[in-house]
This record gives sequence, C-alpha cells and structure tokens, in this order.
Amino acid sequence: FAIPGVNSLVTDSAWRVAAVVVTVIVLLGLGHAIGVRIGGAISRRGARGPLNVINRVLGGALNLAVGALMISVIAFSVTNLGIPSVSGLIGKSKVIATIDTLIPTPVKSAVAQLRSLALSEGIPQILGQISPTLPGTPPSTSTNTPALNAASASVLRISGTAYQCGQNQTGSGYVAAPERVITNAHVVAGVTRPVVDVPGSGSMAARVVYFDPKNDLAVLAVDGLSTQPLVAGKQLTAGAAGAFSGYPHGGPFESKPAAVESVAPMLVPDIYGNDPHSEEIYQLSADVQPGNSGGPLLDMEGRVVGVVFAKATQNIPVGYAFTLTELGPVSQKAESLTSQVSSGNCIKE
Repeated sequence: FAIPGVNSLVTDSAWRVAAVVVTVIVLLGLGHAIGVRIGGAISRRGARGPLNVINRVLGGALNLAVGALMISVIAFSVTNLGIPSVSGLIGKSKVIATIDTLIPTPVKSAVAQLRSLALSEGIPQILGQISPTLPGTPPSTSTNTPALNAASASVLRISGTAYQCGQNQTGSGYVAAPERVITNAHVVAGVTRPVVDVPGSGSMAARVVYFDPKNDLAVLAVDGLSTQPLVAGKQLTAGAAGAFSGYPHGGPFESKPAAVESVAPMLVPDIYGNDPHSEEIYQLSADVQPGNSGGPLLDMEGRVVGVVFAKATQNIPVGYAFTLTELGPVSQKAESLTSQVSSGNCIKE
C-alpha cells in the first residue's frame, strides 16, 4: 500500500526508483523484525520438547509460503506503478514468474482487490444520471473456449502514475493493430509513461498517440509489440451472448460472460463529468469491475464487438460498452497514428 504513495510523491524520475526500492527494503525489514520478536515470544512459551521440532518444521514451511506470496505481492505492486525500466526487469525474472504460477489465481485476485480498495482505485462513475433497465442474472456461459482463449493473448494490462493527482491507475486494453493498443481515455488520463503488461512477454513502455476525453477512447503505441491484433466482428443485438476480458482491480486476467440487455444511444458525459453527448452503448448484464475499463467486449468467436468503459453506479451487475459505431473509426486509423499526444488531465479518484 505504501509503494504507490511513494511513487506518486517523488516526481523526479532519477530518484523515483531508488525511493521505491528503499521503501520496500525498510518496510520488509521492519515487518520481519516485528514478526521475529512476536514469533520468538510465542515459540518460547508454547513449543517445548518434540513439539518444538514440529513447530520449527511447520514454521519453516509457512515461512517459505508467506515469503513467496510477499514476493508476488510486491512484484505486482511495483509492476503496476508504470515505471518501464523496473516493470521490464520484473517481467523477465524467472524466479518471480515461477512463484506467480504457483500462487492460486483466487489468492492473487483477492490481493489485487484489497489493494484496489485501499488505494481507492475504481472505474469512474460516469453514468450516474442513467437509470439502467432491470438486468437479468449475468449468464453462466463458459468462456473457456478455443476462440476466447486465443483472444486472451491480445488483451493487455495497462498501468501508470498520474503525478498531478498523485495516484496510480490500472486498466485493460487490447491489440487493435500492429503495435497499437486501444483502451479508455480515463485509464491513461494524466499518465505520461503508460506501461503495458503483455501475456508471456513481460512489460513494455508505451506512448499515447490518440486521446479523446469526450468519447473516452485512447490509442497507445508500443514499439516492438509482436502480439497479434484482434479482428472486429459484427455488432451484437439485444439478447446476444458475449464475453469481456481484462484485469479486474489490476490483478490476474479474467474472461467473463456477458449478455446484451440493450443497444441504444445514451447521453454520456466526458471523462471529467462534463458535456453530455449521445453515444451508442451496449448495456450488459455482466459482472464488470474496476480494472476492466478499456478491455474488449467479444463475441463468442473471439472477435471485438465493443470496448468496456463503465459500470452502473447502483449495486447491480450492469456494465456498459461502446459499440462498433463508436469504436470502429478509432480502430481503423489506429495503425496510422504515430505522434505522441498529451494525455490530458488526470481524474482525481
């Protein structure tokens, strides 16, 4: 929890990495010292004779498991800071990669969700004035299909720090063209150096080459990205089944089913809550979470049919995604966008 705060406070890039590393060392050392003192006191009072041997064996095993979990948590937290050099090194670590594969996905998801809540990270509630129709229960259709599994390789995690607001931001995106990634504008708003986490290839630095705060879409250029772009499908209609992919709470990848409740124009403000304007929107019966912003809405063949950008402000399983009507023009010109542009002002959480 402290690492993102230190990262946002130190604005000088030359000192930022050093500050983060020192923070990690100091807090780990402090936590270890406190734990040793407490554990030693408990051990001296409660474990004697043969029980002491059992205590040491089980304690060693537990220490190994906790140590591995802490390495994974710290690596996850530092990677999501959006420091390209550090994220790249962590992504290349064989030890961290091995540990990450051994930790169950539910544990990693729980840690990501806890961290997201503690840092007040969340999907902007930009649809507060819209009252969704009563949704059905999100479908239980399996997303473990060859087509959707293949598409998952092209869905990336995006992170970065908006220093003007002093906050870390995470979201999702997908490869729409060679070396080009589409996401939401609010995911990278105020971020000068976004980082994309590529499945199986570690982290890569990106630059913003398109930023539209009104329509909440952005394009990132990632030089050297070899991931295959997703292809566009056909617009879904009400009642159609689909799936949405991304990294909820900045944690591990998840693909979940969705059902289209309606397809219609809605008045949507820009990412700063101003200038309501009409856009064609899917209303989805789906369990959309913070961090899913910018991830693709897919048909069951793994083709892009929209991009997730919001969830209902009420406590109901409703999500919203832009249709191909809004997404198509940006996707078609994504490959031709080369010049870096401003990512605007950040949105204070």
